[in-house]
Amino acid sequence: MKNGGFWKKSILIVVAVLLLLIPQQLLASRPKVEAAAAVLIDAQTGEILWQAEGDRVVEAPAMAQLMTEWLVLDAVRGGHVDWEDSVRVGGDEKVTQASITPKPDTGKGRISLRADDQIPLNELFMGLAVSSSTEAEQVLARYTGGSEESFAWMMNEKARRIGMSSSTLFKPSDAAKVPATSTNGSLPNGSRMTAKDAAVLCRALIESHPEVLRMSSVAQTEISSRGIYMTNTNAMLPEFAGPHAYRGMDGLKAYGSEKEGYSVAGTAQRDGQRLIVVILGADSREKSFQAAGRLLDYGYARSGSFAERATSWLKLV
Repeated sequence: MKNGGFWKKSILIVVAVLLLLIPQQLLASRPKVEAAAAVLIDAQTGEILWQAEGDRVVEAPAMAQLMTEWLVLDAVRGGHVDWEDSVRVGGDEKVTQASITPKPDTGKGRISLRADDQIPLNELFMGLAVSSSTEAEQVLARYTGGSEESFAWMMNEKARRIGMSSSTLFKPSDAAKVPATSTNGSLPNGSRMTAKDAAVLCRALIESHPEVLRMSSVAQTEISSRGIYMTNTNAMLPEFAGPHAYRGMDGLKAYGSEKEGYSVAGTAQRDGQRLIVVILGADSREKSFQAAGRLLDYGYARSGSFAERATSWLKLV
């Protein structure tokens, strides 16, 4: 036991010395990220800890969904809408694409909506927050803003107020073709921004509505009005215990397709320190999660507690 204690202390001393002596150039050269753009920030200070093409403007429909969530949460807080509201989809067109229950790493969730459906607002919100449903996104935009066009104006106005750059542009998504009575359905899915701006959005959203973390981190949500369950698309949540699960991850969104690339806007908290990572335009869902995990490890290796620095640094080398 004595020898065991001696070696344990010796190993800890060696690790401590290494952490103190690691050249900053070594950490600065890591990690390798395969994506169109990526940013890591400290959630408390907003300091950029690492970036690659952080000012590059790319398509970012996932980030538009986060802004949609923010405006709905604002409307609920302001009393303009209520979680128990029964939201009518509207219109008289055909049913949208059939619903499936996605696995954590299979992509966008879908809710089969009919024109005469009436769905509780809270179920639509959870379908968007948990499984990135574009159908729910459109219905929420029309219900909260009156029309997709006016809702897009609200999103862009909010972006300016929270300090996002002029490169940011929000447009409503028409990918799901949800039937409606007051929209022409012709607006393109053209939301775009930089990874830096996406990180600004995530940080400001968490500060304004911290409850979004609880809502976006549940593993599965029930859409009782449609008789389906939707699984979270963020495979980094610890609850999934899969290859991409990351300790401390508690939101916000994973989204993408082969056409537009795969993106992650994630946040983790360890020992009281919260980091926010944004990956835009990775070639695959797996690469987006891998890149996000590497960046978070890098952040905790740089500025986490002693234990987190040791653990994260060992994963990087």
